[in-house]
Amino acid sequence: MSEEKKETKEKKSKESGEPDAAAGPLEERRRQLHGLTKKELEETVLELEGRLEEAQKKAREYLDDAQRQKAELENYRKRMVREQTRIIEQANRSIVASLLPVIDNLELALGSCEGRDDPLARGVRMVHEQLMAFLKQEGLEEINPQGHRFDPEVCEAVMAVVTGDHEDETVVEVHQKGYKYKGNLLRPARATVSKCE
Repeated sequence: MSEEKKETKEKKSKESGEPDAAAGPLEERRRQLHGLTKKELEETVLELEGRLEEAQKKAREYLDDAQRQKAELENYRKRMVREQTRIIEQANRSIVASLLPVIDNLELALGSCEGRDDPLARGVRMVHEQLMAFLKQEGLEEINPQGHRFDPEVCEAVMAVVTGDHEDETVVEVHQKGYKYKGNLLRPARATVSKCE
């Protein structure tokens, strides 16, 4: 289409009041607004302000709801991590507790190997050292109250002896070592405690 024909068509369209298809919906809306009276424009503005306020209110509600759901999801995620950690630690605690008789037996074997340097004695020492190093790394702590004041929190008195060689309430002999796992008592030590005359 030539430029002259385009101009003629636009001129006829303006004169007849027909909307120009190329101008688009925004131009059409402008034309409609130009045809309104002052009162109609005020009513339109008030209506649009009301719709805007309603839309902003809904947007705030959606934002609040989204933030609340995000916080709930984050709290749920943290709770699940804590729960999984607790389950893992409980399982580990159970495994470590099951290994305590093995440690006791290895220590009895070490006692019978004392003063010996044959391959069997070295093997028992090596197995005991490796096992204890691994368990300490995992959080196992040994309770050996020998020579210390008796503490009922971590030690169980299985016998009392009257002696003048030690202060009252002192652990004079440990029959079975106690253990803590990650700071919590796993098994109390079993010991003989001194009593003064």
